Amino acid sequence: MSRLELWQVNADKSRNELPVPRVFQLGVLIFILLTGAVPVILQALINGLTTPGNGFALALIAGLFYDILRIAPLIVLARHPAGVLHPVIIAVVLWPLLTTLPSLIDTFGGYAGLLSGNPLRPPYFVAIAWLDGDTTWLEVARYSSFQIIALLSFYGGFVLTRPRTRRRIKVFDTVDTLRLRSILAGIIIMNFIGVAVFIQLRGGLVEHIGELAYGRFRALEGLGPLLALFDIGFLALLLWICLRPQDAKSKLFITLLPLVSAQQFIVAGSRAATLLVFVLIGLGWALAARRVPWRLGLILLPIAFLSFGALNIIRTASLSNATALEAAQDSDLASILERSQNEFDLRQSLSGTIPVISDGMRTTGPMWGYTYSGAIFAMVPRSIWPEKPRGPGSLYAQTFLGETVQGTAVPIGPEAEAFWNFHIPGLIIIFAFYGLVLKLAFSIYIRSPDNGLVIAGFLLVATQFGVSTDQLVAFQQMVLTFAIMLGVIFIFYRDAFRPARRQMTALVKPSKAY
Repeated sequence: MSRLELWQVNADKSRNELPVPRVFQLGVLIFILLTGAVPVILQALINGLTTPGNGFALALIAGLFYDILRIAPLIVLARHPAGVLHPVIIAVVLWPLLTTLPSLIDTFGGYAGLLSGNPLRPPYFVAIAWLDGDTTWLEVARYSSFQIIALLSFYGGFVLTRPRTRRRIKVFDTVDTLRLRSILAGIIIMNFIGVAVFIQLRGGLVEHIGELAYGRFRALEGLGPLLALFDIGFLALLLWICLRPQDAKSKLFITLLPLVSAQQFIVAGSRAATLLVFVLIGLGWALAARRVPWRLGLILLPIAFLSFGALNIIRTASLSNATALEAAQDSDLASILERSQNEFDLRQSLSGTIPVISDGMRTTGPMWGYTYSGAIFAMVPRSIWPEKPRGPGSLYAQTFLGETVQGTAVPIGPEAEAFWNFHIPGLIIIFAFYGLVLKLAFSIYIRSPDNGLVIAGFLLVATQFGVSTDQLVAFQQMVLTFAIMLGVIFIFYRDAFRPARRQMTALVKPSKAY
């Protein structure tokens, strides 16, 4: 018997229906092209190119090939019983698309440069400002080639891993879901109270949002563990929907969902964190209910675009001492395009991914794993160990931008960090390991696909785990918060952690998902 037979309930609904619909495949392909290569090509054709040469053509070809590899799982896995909920599709296609929505909205889907009427310029990076335009395009092409190597290594690690364990997870296998729902709702409410106290201690909501407008990383420096703890409300909501997908229509759940999402934005000013709540809750429901709400997703997509624009206005209104409504009324298209392009150019000029790939080996030589020490010692408070190693973003800013140790940290991509430490062999091994981890998580899930705890854990690995230091630190913090939540549940409901055959109390099986 195949290990994936548990998924046949979806595949057998209709012999002619693909788990990944062709319309969805085509939609993702069009979306990636329209927000990737197409606006660049159009700007070059219509507005002109400031630096003609082979570099731009190579960068464009490499970028297009990488985009094709990204959507390949939608074709290769189209008939897989897991369908669009396959972990490779989630990790490579869905999650990256959704998490890049804020930047796409800020740049009008990549069309801000075209609409501005300016010719296409090569990207400018402060750290490698001496390179001419054509050479910079060649470095962009080199980065795309590293992305291709990393993605192929990830696919290889996933395909070649053959997990041997066949054990089913018995914890939370048979629990009183109504009792557990009450505990989770209590955790969410207590988290709201904690957030309210936190905001008040920072001078109130207006003062807090005003500080975030000038840079949330600087405003929230040193508060990472505390902010991660506030994710407990979101994690409780995720576990709730994974245990009881039928509660998606309950008044209590519908009330708490937008409140938890708003709390994520208020605490850290991150639009991506707001999106994370809705997306992960939706994915959790889909896995627990064994179906994908395609129509609802189509309706919510334009709403997400509008919401991100509104949240950006709210976050930046404090810069001009105006209310969000006044900031929206005072914004005309020309000023929005100019501001959008200027902000994008500024962020790009300071970014570290391509400079590290271009000049990292000459500047520092291989780091031999040193940048990953920030992830290894992430849980050690800096107050206890003041000389604790800094992350790769800080090391890049110090080495390439001349920042101080306590200065700004500039994130670098996982491909660049892997290359900076161990060159191309390390890039291959690290991303193959990423594929291995995802395959192990999937193998555990397909043996317990109706266990709410397993569904929640699988989703966190598929969407939150990564191989950069920043991703590893964030994942550790989320896992710790998840463990704290389970500890609270253990205090009030110990029987939930006992295997079903050992539970002595009368338990109720989870209701059948519709």
